[in-house]
Amino acid sequence: MIEIRVPKLNNNDTSYILVEWLAADGEAVAIGDPLVVVETSKTAEELLAEDAGILRRVVAEGSDCEPGQLIARLQAPGEAVPQQVSVAAGQQDAGEIVITAPARALIEELGVSAERLRTLGKKVIRREDVEALTRAPEPDARAGLVALSKAQRLTGDVVSRSHQTIPAAFTAVKIDVTGTAKLTRDLSKHARTLIGLSELVVKSVADQRAEFPLLFATLVEPGYVRLAEGAHVGVTIDVGKGLFIPVVRDADARPLDSVARELMDYRMTALRGSFRERDLEGANIAVTLHNDGAITLAIPIVYPGHVCALSLAATQQEVAPADDGFTVRQTVQLGLAFDHRVVNGRDAAMFLGAVKQMLETPRRWLE
Repeated sequence: MIEIRVPKLNNNDTSYILVEWLAADGEAVAIGDPLVVVETSKTAEELLAEDAGILRRVVAEGSDCEPGQLIARLQAPGEAVPQQVSVAAGQQDAGEIVITAPARALIEELGVSAERLRTLGKKVIRREDVEALTRAPEPDARAGLVALSKAQRLTGDVVSRSHQTIPAAFTAVKIDVTGTAKLTRDLSKHARTLIGLSELVVKSVADQRAEFPLLFATLVEPGYVRLAEGAHVGVTIDVGKGLFIPVVRDADARPLDSVARELMDYRMTALRGSFRERDLEGANIAVTLHNDGAITLAIPIVYPGHVCALSLAATQQEVAPADDGFTVRQTVQLGLAFDHRVVNGRDAAMFLGAVKQMLETPRRWLE
């Protein structure tokens, strides 16, 4: 028997959820066949068969599993099956309630209690039932308290670690993007993919790595950093199914249309909720997008391991003087939070100034 164990998928997690078996118990699988979907705190990952054989499950759908834990075995033809190797797949119950595997995965992610599930009054609970239930805050057993979801608690841990370990400073610049709207239409037509202000900002930031290497570095120990060999830009994407920060790798060495296509692919992946762990790893700088029209300024956190993070606020209209009176122009605020142990205010201001210059002279993109 060949053992199938859960690999280490995410350094921040000590356990994962076995969401769904993709191969049936007793099914013959070949090398490279998808076997199971395992969900981390960030995303869901398919595990593929590294050997051929007959699949014998050990862990059922919806179960918690730790890195290194045995979840299945592959049986060679004619090999005897050990007793109690496989566990029946399918639905699992909580009291009188039957919960489908996708629903159980979401329940574990959001930390929904069994008592709250019973308030649905359903015998069979599906994922969409859990989504509807969790739109309202969950009352705690203690009067006046509301339990946060597991995902929000994990976010809180990262934010707390950032504030505890990184002495961050912040500065921002205002950028005139009046000419960007028409330019992005021309660029999108030429590249045959959507190019907007977000794509221009990501590319403009990445292109500063050679001149401002410290902003893409990693602080290894006090007084020492490791410089990056490429600009790997993490970009926030939230399409209503949770916040993800996929990474555009080597964005400084790629043309604008390539960066734009990858960002579009990531948006479609976010809609499907099918990010892989490798999509979300390896960033050395982050761009956070705040597209709500009422947001004029945002201060991002510096993710542990990074030196800085940028925030792009929504486009605003303002009246400005012109030769023949007044004109209306479009502006955005681009903010930079930075680790003051590595970067000083002057360098931060020069970095933002370089990005501002690229965005305010948009014709260069067509050239």
